[in-house]
Amino acid sequence: MALQTANPSTTPSAQVVGNAFVEQYYHILHHSPELVYRFYQDSSVLSRPDSNGVMNSVTTMQGINEKILSLDYKDFKAEIKTADAQKSYKDGVTVLVTGCLTGKDNLRRKFAQSFFLAPQDNGYFVLNDVFRYVEDGEPLDNHAVNGVNDCDNSPHNF
Repeated sequence: MALQTANPSTTPSAQVVGNAFVEQYYHILHHSPELVYRFYQDSSVLSRPDSNGVMNSVTTMQGINEKILSLDYKDFKAEIKTADAQKSYKDGVTVLVTGCLTGKDNLRRKFAQSFFLAPQDNGYFVLNDVFRYVEDGEPLDNHAVNGVNDCDNSPHNF
């Protein structure tokens, strides 16, 4: 399910692409999750945390479809707070979405999700998709990120 652009002769801004993508993606995710895999290609990577918060990644359209269907998004309602987009590598678009998911239990959970939309002949496809719940009030001490402990105060060069 390629994201179509209105007029192929003019390239829309990254924010226009990002907004259109977010509107389409979350609508289909919650109304027809069995079709969401069409936003991806076999080279795409989708990452979701398991119940212990450990990030797991899947690839291929079949693997992505199985993962999305296993998460049962029909039972959730998404409330999008922000959708920020930037033009990126080779005319791709990076999109950062924040919002809340509300489940059948009426528990609202904040989330952040990032996408890299890679260009293709008829629009864009999702090459990278990383989702994580963002919990309020978690203590920051003793947290490790991918095996790296909390920041120290010394400057770092990247």
